[in-house]
Amino acid sequence: DVSHELRTPLTIVATSCELLEASQLSPQGSEQIERISRATAEMRDLVETFLILARPRANQEPLSAGASLSQIGHEQSRRWETLIRNKGLSYEFREATPDTELYNATFLRTVISNLLRNAMHYTDSGFIRLTLAASTLRVEDSGAGIPLNQQSNIFEAFSRGERTRGEGLGLGLSLVKRICTHQGWHIRVDSLSPAGTCFTVDLQPAPYNPAPEEQACTN
Repeated sequence: DVSHELRTPLTIVATSCELLEASQLSPQGSEQIERISRATAEMRDLVETFLILARPRANQEPLSAGASLSQIGHEQSRRWETLIRNKGLSYEFREATPDTELYNATFLRTVISNLLRNAMHYTDSGFIRLTLAASTLRVEDSGAGIPLNQQSNIFEAFSRGERTRGEGLGLGLSLVKRICTHQGWHIRVDSLSPAGTCFTVDLQPAPYNPAPEEQACTN
């Protein structure tokens, strides 16, 4: 119900931004309108995500698969690179093997955005890296890391771990997990050495039994 009711005010905000963008604004004003537009687009994706996840599977229509991993990866990389670098971190985007499969753009955008946001939130120095490969995406960081005894429940709602910071509610990774479960994707978390975290998402809806040497997370 909440997600449904948010649609109208978000449409009003988005339309108002479009009208303001067409007017003569100062460079600072244009920059602020662009930020509002980006935030509104992200909120609309979240609303759509929640609506889909809330519906019983029997009532769900087939989801459109209209975006490649490369398209969404480049889009989110452009969006987050400036924010990450403004925090004083280095950012790297890698695209290994091109992926020709198509995925639901809303879900894929939400997964990548939440993983990059989480990495930036818990990394004070060093790097954040987004890597795309065939049906796989990986987000690595040099942050505080996640203790091994907490990795099993990191995807639970309201789980924030011992290194809690900011005003987040601990729902971002839970949402990522719900999307992956809904789509048949598989997500895992690994620790990096000497410090940091790696989240790997396998977009192939098949049993996931990686060999020990398969696509290991590295610095």
